[in-house]
Amino acid sequence: MIKFYFSKDLKKIDRDEAKKRVLKNGGLIREEISNDLWYLVTNNPNTNSKEFEKARNLGVTFIDELDFLKMIE
Repeated sequence: MIKFYFSKDLKKIDRDEAKKRVLKNGGLIREEISNDLWYLVTNNPNTNSKEFEKARNLGVTFIDELDFLKMIE
């Protein structure tokens, strides 16, 4: 199952709505960065936060909000 983590900077879709769509399509939501995470959805992938750095170190794929919306169409 595809696992997503959503940053707090989404603009076109509410985080709760994004999570509902993932679950509806059979995916999973992660509330923390973990080694089984597939995608981190963010509009600002260059943020130097500790959680983003952890995701980079684990090889998580960063996608922006528009790519996520296309993915779940």
